[in-house]
Amino acid sequence: MKFIKKNAEFIGHTYFQKKVFDEWRCPNKNCGFSVSEDYICCPHCGQRLKFNRLERKEKDNLNQLILKILEED
Repeated sequence: MKFIKKNAEFIGHTYFQKKVFDEWRCPNKNCGFSVSEDYICCPHCGQRLKFNRLERKEKDNLNQLILKILEED
């Protein structure tokens, strides 16, 4: 297990049943496993994770905008 926390890399959004989920990637260059914000560490390689809060606020605003667009369709 890697004890130093690293920022997970934001890779995009997933849409499922009119809900928007953020997709993150493990920051370990040898892994790249898809992780979720509720993970403490990567289930594949054990890398400790942290998520950038500023990016998260921006993404929440983007998620709301995307939901409005989806509701219009």
